[in-house]
Amino acid sequence: MERIALKAAGAILLLLGTTAFGIYKACMYNSRLDNLYEIKKAFLYIQGEIRYMNTPMPETLAGAARQIKGSCRLFFSRVASELDAGNGKELKQVWDKAVVNEIPQGILEREAVEALREMGGQLGCLDIRAQEKAIDYFLKRWDFLIEKRRREKGEKLKLYYACGVMVGLLMVIIIV
Repeated sequence: MERIALKAAGAILLLLGTTAFGIYKACMYNSRLDNLYEIKKAFLYIQGEIRYMNTPMPETLAGAARQIKGSCRLFFSRVASELDAGNGKELKQVWDKAVVNEIPQGILEREAVEALREMGGQLGCLDIRAQEKAIDYFLKRWDFLIEKRRREKGEKLKLYYACGVMVGLLMVIIIV
């Protein structure tokens, strides 16, 4: 009798663990989508500062960091502080380094990280008109990424939840 209770407890724990992993993956998907929205908000702020205020780039990026929340906030803050330090590095170099060091693995899809990295080469070194056009292009590209992820969201979340439960059930059947 004790052996059956132990097997049942193990099966329940296994099922709960795989279900929790499915829920974790779904939460990560939602978090990546939220990060896309936050970066868009930051670039809308940057665009406004460039277009209307002609604010220096370090101040603009620091302001963008204050406007957003989440894990991407540190990215903009780090770029601003590096530029403020004035150690002779160009924005592109500082931006690339910050993308690698301050954007944790998994908070953005690879496609979004590449788009963000490319944007660093467009900011700061062009005239205002070219920067505005570059940001417009970036925002259109970013909107496409957001829309793609938003459309997939329901389907992906169901898949993560179902896979978590089904893998747990399969493992329970195999083990027990």
